[in-house]
Amino acid sequence: MKEKHAHTSTKPCHGAKPDGSRCMAAALPGSDFCFFHDLSKADERREAQALGGRQNRMKTLDANAPDVKVEDCQDVVRLLSQTINQVRKGQIDPRVANAVGYLANVLIRATEQGEHERRLAELEALVKTPRPNSSLSDDL
Repeated sequence: MKEKHAHTSTKPCHGAKPDGSRCMAAALPGSDFCFFHDLSKADERREAQALGGRQNRMKTLDANAPDVKVEDCQDVVRLLSQTINQVRKGQIDPRVANAVGYLANVLIRATEQGEHERRLAELEALVKTPRPNSSLSDDL
């Protein structure tokens, strides 16, 4: 003996696509239209679109968040530690954290380059400066 199964009708939507062709989506129960073409669902569509937009928005810190002083490697370590924790808590988007990491790397390299240039200038100044009592005639 066959059991009766509830048969759900999957009639096609009567709406039209922007190109004029017929929408092939299934109509909603009790309607001749799908979710996107049913005029009574306009408010729900707007809310769903707004929710999707809010969920896809890149998370960044509030514009009023205080600036972070980043002048040396210790400052970079503090900044990266904060950034790691903000990503872990979902406070900022990982893409923002990647940019912070990249910029921190650039900053460290620039700081190192500046330090090398400073030390080289000091060495050059030492080599160029004659030392007292160091003339060749004294050695002869």
